[in-house]
Amino acid sequence: MTISYQRDVASSTAGGFTRLLFKWKGSLYKLICRELLLFLVVYTILGVIYRKCMTLEQKSLFESVVKYFDAFLNMIPLSFVLGFYVSYVASRWWQQFLAIPWPDKLFHSIACYVEGFD
Repeated sequence: MTISYQRDVASSTAGGFTRLLFKWKGSLYKLICRELLLFLVVYTILGVIYRKCMTLEQKSLFESVVKYFDAFLNMIPLSFVLGFYVSYVASRWWQQFLAIPWPDKLFHSIACYVEGFD
C-alpha cells in the first residue's frame, strides 16, 4: 500500500519537517527513536552518578573498568561486525526478492489451455 505525503510536504512549515519524519511509516528516526532515548537516559544516569555520587576511589575504580573494556574493544574489528550486518541485510533482501510473485507459471498454465499459434 502506497501512502502519499505530498500534501503534507507542500504545506510544511519550519517545524513541519520533523513532524513529517515521525508521521512517515518507514522512517528511520521512528525505528531508532526508542533505542536512542534509552541510550541517552542510561548515559545521563551514569554521568550523574559518576559526577555526583561517587567518591575519588570509586571514580578511579570505574575508570579502570572502562579502560579494561576499552582494551578488549579493538579485538573484534569493525569490518568483521559489518560483514555480518551486510550479509544479514543481503539475505533479507534476497528473501524479499524471492517472495515476489512472478507471473511466469500462471502464463504457462494459461498458454496450455489457449488454442492457437499466437
